[in-house]
Amino acid sequence: MKKFSFIYLPILFFIYILTEMVLKLNHMSICETTGCLLADNLLKFDSIYLNFMGLLDASLILVTGWLGHKNKKYAKIFYLVVFASLLFETVLLGYQYFVSPEMCKFCMGVYAFLVLIALLSSRIYFAMVLPAVASVVMALSFLSLPKSEVFVINDGNYLIQSPTCEHCKKVKTYLKDNDTVFSKINIDDIEARNFATFLDFKTIPILLIKEGKKVQIINGDTNIIHHFKSHNDTIKESAVVASNSDFLYEKAHDEGCGFITLSKLESNCSK
Repeated sequence: MKKFSFIYLPILFFIYILTEMVLKLNHMSICETTGCLLADNLLKFDSIYLNFMGLLDASLILVTGWLGHKNKKYAKIFYLVVFASLLFETVLLGYQYFVSPEMCKFCMGVYAFLVLIALLSSRIYFAMVLPAVASVVMALSFLSLPKSEVFVINDGNYLIQSPTCEHCKKVKTYLKDNDTVFSKINIDDIEARNFATFLDFKTIPILLIKEGKKVQIINGDTNIIHHFKSHNDTIKESAVVASNSDFLYEKAHDEGCGFITLSKLESNCSK
């Protein structure tokens, strides 16, 4: 079993990484899922260089495994490289899990190889590194990471709002009184915050009006109400669903509770 985990598995792992790199050089890939594309877009450099790093890592695992099979001194280096690689891949794969609707199959293959090598080479060391892996996953789960989701799907009105914002309540009351339909997007969602920050909007509500490929953006309760008064739109309120998510935003209760006021985006809500 030791020979299998120290030599044979690293050889298969090296071939796996090498195959993906050759495919990438020929504009192909083992995996072309959303998760894979997302991982590529997040890199500060071309993804082929990450494959080169992976190949170098697989080479180190193979060489140290070959030497460590009979020499305990090199075996310690082998464990260090394997477990460092496992933690590195945990970050990459964990981020995909919480952000992307679809995982990268190639990355999952890399992770499976590393887990097998680590587990079969030393169950004791593997048990010792498990808390570190769990802490990385837990830390990622605590973060509000932007997700690869689409909220503005069909034509209509989308209101970025907060259940506790008085300006938002004013707009929602007006829309309901005039039988106006709008889809609500909570400012608590990191995507909504990033969108508002990108536009340099420091207050909510923000109204998005989608008509075909045109999107009109209106900021502020006075401007939004004035727009509907001048256009006399008659639509009905609905909930918004992300196209790549099963999460449904329930009707927000205007009383609201537990919403943390944002220092910038909701700076005027306490006035």
